[in-house]
Amino acid sequence: MDQGDAAVWAAALGIAGTLMGALGGALVQGRVIRRQVRDQEAVDIRHRLRQERQTAFAAVLDRCSEVETSFGPIIMARARPDWRDDADHRELWDPTNAALDALQRAVTAVAITGPDRMADLAATIHEAVTAKANTMRMPAASFDQRVRMYAEHSTLLEEAQRSFVQEARTVLGTPRE
Repeated sequence: MDQGDAAVWAAALGIAGTLMGALGGALVQGRVIRRQVRDQEAVDIRHRLRQERQTAFAAVLDRCSEVETSFGPIIMARARPDWRDDADHRELWDPTNAALDALQRAVTAVAITGPDRMADLAATIHEAVTAKANTMRMPAASFDQRVRMYAEHSTLLEEAQRSFVQEARTVLGTPRE
């Protein structure tokens, strides 16, 4: 083999080596990019879930406040001397019933976004506020009994809300990157 052939072979091997190195580098770079995209997607999903949970958790507390606000007209009407338990009071209860339905939808949203512990705590809030509303629906209870039961259910509701907020802080925490 003469020097010309050796130079051609050396050049061909050099080009082949360069091409193989470039191809290998491209393969490695492609894997790295795919892994980065997968990791970023996982981060985006965690952030989106955190935002959805935060919105759902806040909705439970907001709807609970709306239910409690709707009690005002009922309490005022029941305190009047002309109140009759046997009368039709559906219109008076319509805002409360609508607010309770909205709270139930918010509880369902928490059950969907999770975690299960938060769904249980949201359901406890719904149960407590419903029990509080039902103390005003009871026709047979004396005023003193109703006030005592209302206060008891108010305390239970406050405890349920406190537990819900505390657990929400734990669940939401600081988002991980």
